[in-house]
Amino acid sequence: MSKEPTFSAQQDAFVTAYMSERKDQEMTLDRIVTSPSGLDSEAMMSVLAHPDLDGRGLEVMADFMRPNDSMYFDAIFGANYGQKDIRGWLLPTMAEISFIEFVPQQESASFNNGAAIIDEWKMVAKLDGVEIPLADGLSVRRFEDGWMTWVADIYDTMSSRTPPPADAVLPEGMPEPEPLPDYPQMNWPTVDRGDPEPLTAAAASWAQSRAQAHSDGSAPDVLEQASGLSHDELHAIHNDPVMTMNFNVVADLMHPTDSVYIDPIFGRFEGQAEIRAWMTDVMGKMGNITFQPMSEILWNGETSVQMWKQVAVLPDGEEVEMAWGASVRRFKNGWLEYCADYFDTFSMQKPEVQAAGQAAGSTITLEDILRYRPDLIPQ
Repeated sequence: MSKEPTFSAQQDAFVTAYMSERKDQEMTLDRIVTSPSGLDSEAMMSVLAHPDLDGRGLEVMADFMRPNDSMYFDAIFGANYGQKDIRGWLLPTMAEISFIEFVPQQESASFNNGAAIIDEWKMVAKLDGVEIPLADGLSVRRFEDGWMTWVADIYDTMSSRTPPPADAVLPEGMPEPEPLPDYPQMNWPTVDRGDPEPLTAAAASWAQSRAQAHSDGSAPDVLEQASGLSHDELHAIHNDPVMTMNFNVVADLMHPTDSVYIDPIFGRFEGQAEIRAWMTDVMGKMGNITFQPMSEILWNGETSVQMWKQVAVLPDGEEVEMAWGASVRRFKNGWLEYCADYFDTFSMQKPEVQAAGQAAGSTITLEDILRYRPDLIPQ
């Protein structure tokens, strides 16, 4: 992730042609590009860091958006549609927060021959030589016919939407923040989950044996031996509608020491034992909460991602949306080594959302959270 990027001859030629046309012209919001770049999706994403673009990467990103029938959704600003409106939002907004950098946290992952790409990053404010870590985030991008057609930036806006104390002094170099727009409406339709991928005989046998061992108390605290299953089989177990609810079996997929689970509310957990203790403590307290898919599962043999809505199902059958987000899973050397859930916790502070969670049977309390997040306790 820290290695210096390299660029192909095609990318170099693209940048040379672009700069010969644009270097003496101002970036304007009324620019419309009607022909695709000729780059594939991975080349499009990596060329944005080309040093010869001389600060015009955002303009090029807008150029890559399809003129019509494209969308860019941001967790704070909501959706913009079509290249013109996306450019009109993207360039001035990013200029206002030029002191924020987006630092990669994992390698990019590509799916379906480049039809989709994800990037995981951390927002870092760099002011007067000081780095201030902000939210972790995930960008999901989709491509079609040489264009970028669909982007969603998913991150927790709680720190951005929570006003600072009245007597707070802004760091030197940070402008007075403008009021943020209202929390955006997430009205994307859910998709048919379809029939689950059937488990192979080997995967079913292993998962059932692990469930039985935990049921009769014979399972060790830490499973040291890998299952011997393929990543496809492990991924199928993790997404099986029955096994995914057996949190001990899910924890058995994790590497004894190397696995990581990152949750926006409860924090970071490392190693199978720590992940198991958290999952078996907290997950069963969620009540009648469902995660309704807003996309198919993207899977490339090592990494998967799926977007979802978290919905509280009330006793009368009413459904109340609590949050929307996405989950990334990365498999390595026969283990599930990385899990990261991305969602905006701001919506979960709303009284009506908290009331819906309680009505749906959630028993998670502030004390539960603070046991795992002592950093949130005022000193």
